[in-house]
Amino acid sequence: MSDRWTPASIPTRNPSAVDRLVDGEAVIVLPEQGTVKVLNRVGSRVWSLIDGKRCVADIAGIICDEYDVSAEQALQDLLAFLAELEARGVISPAAIRCKG
Repeated sequence: MSDRWTPASIPTRNPSAVDRLVDGEAVIVLPEQGTVKVLNRVGSRVWSLIDGKRCVADIAGIICDEYDVSAEQALQDLLAFLAELEARGVISPAAIRCKG
């Protein structure tokens, strides 16, 4: 897991990413890399919540509320998922962080 991701981090999408929802799964294309990433339903929900405004803690809270998962597990899984998406060039952490 990347040290760059904390509960106060704000994930932002790669501006060149193009996405479509197909049968409940997000298909993300990065044209400059020539790569495609397909996300499962939970990953697709996380993708839909990445808006450059919500911090990791907020997204984890929503996932915890919507799925049968503890707050601790939601945060751990989300941090690992964000690090994976970052490694693939799909997202990056914003320069700013959530307050509070």
